Amino acid sequence: MNLDLDKHGETEELKPIIVPTYSEEKEEKVGLIDKVPLLKKLKGAAKKKSAPTKTQKKERVLRQTSHILPFVQIEEECITLKTGVMDIFQITTKDLYSLNDDDMQFLLLSQARFYRSYASSYKTVALNFPSNTEKQKNYWSKKKEKTTDSLRIRFIERKLFELNFLERERTNREFFMFVYADTPQQLEEEKNQSLRGMRQSFPLESLSIDKKQDVLFMLANQNSKL
Repeated sequence: MNLDLDKHGETEELKPIIVPTYSEEKEEKVGLIDKVPLLKKLKGAAKKKSAPTKTQKKERVLRQTSHILPFVQIEEECITLKTGVMDIFQITTKDLYSLNDDDMQFLLLSQARFYRSYASSYKTVALNFPSNTEKQKNYWSKKKEKTTDSLRIRFIERKLFELNFLERERTNREFFMFVYADTPQQLEEEKNQSLRGMRQSFPLESLSIDKKQDVLFMLANQNSKL
């Protein structure tokens, strides 16, 4: 027991200093909030606001690509979507810089007439496809097999190197037209109308199933290469 002398020389007991713990401070604050009606009301409102209700639903996250993309099946005649059908045509491009004023005016008027007459849904898409020089490489490879001249072989190897460089580093800008409809029968009518309307300006070309798959792949994976 700790004793100390007061000013009269008498001894008195020294009381120990009690430091409240964290839990006791917390209880003390909670007790203060409960004692003040305004603070208690604000505390109840904050709890009610933060607590989720039974009617609230968690946001659903689509985890698979098939849930996001609208495509279901690719066929030769059309592409089946989750809602409706579509088809893809390739637009035949022209060198506009080499045309004279009359030809340019004719193209603009023909394209404007198509835009005014075609009222259905469509989309024009531009994609970069890798350069395909397979035919040229096969040609020079056959030439290399038939020659024995060292100078000519060096020339052919230089050509093959250039073609490989073009495939690796260069891309071609290709343009496509997506035509949409509700049913396959309606899509067939829209396709015929598009072919007639674009015939005099930028003719449309039909695509194979492999090319359609490449277009859709490039459209959904623009940072990838075929």
